[in-house]
Amino acid sequence: MREISLILTVFFAVFCSIEAVPFIQKCKTDDSKCVKASSVAAIPIFAAGIPEYGVKTLDPITFPKIDASSPNLKLILTDVTFKGLKDCQAKKIKIEKSKGKLLIKLLCSVDMDGSYEMNGKLLILPIEGKGPIHVKLRKAEVNVEVDVDFQSTKWNIKEWKHSYELKDNSEVVFENLFNGNEVLASAARDVIANSGNEIITEVGPPVIKTVVDEVIKSIKAFFDAVPASELALD
Repeated sequence: MREISLILTVFFAVFCSIEAVPFIQKCKTDDSKCVKASSVAAIPIFAAGIPEYGVKTLDPITFPKIDASSPNLKLILTDVTFKGLKDCQAKKIKIEKSKGKLLIKLLCSVDMDGSYEMNGKLLILPIEGKGPIHVKLRKAEVNVEVDVDFQSTKWNIKEWKHSYELKDNSEVVFENLFNGNEVLASAARDVIANSGNEIITEVGPPVIKTVVDEVIKSIKAFFDAVPASELALD
């Protein structure tokens, strides 16, 4: 019995010494430098998915349907896949505990592939088509402000909002414009090739919102699964 008791004591001591989240470097919440460094190290791990903490794979990530329509254009995207989130650069990760805020600034370059169906006016261009779509989003700076309850035993995300700014030229390619009418498609392709950022500005907001929402939902699932004591020193 003494041997069993000793074994259980040693096991319990070893078990309790193991960090619940080994890839998280715990910091004081007001230590922005430490918080950012910890976040930078965690991004590729987080993007790969952590099923035991309820975090789905974020790179690649696929959505069955996104409605990217604008007032003048019907644009439906299907089977849309995004790649590159694991390489997002954390420009700022800051916790303002007294205000209940988590502030995130990421610089991301992402490839999007899927299918589209559209009809209406894109920019000033009458357009229609149905087929594959390819987008290269380069250096999109995304700012997210998250309202968090830091006072309970687990951090609880309540609301969030985001904005973004394009820091480099994006590429947008619609295949099979005008359903194969090459005369009409050729002129449209020239305009589209020189207007990537303008197109993203016009029809991109619901697409980017869909991706940001999924990322924040994964962070929320992670916070729901992990005690606050394993995330910070205070």
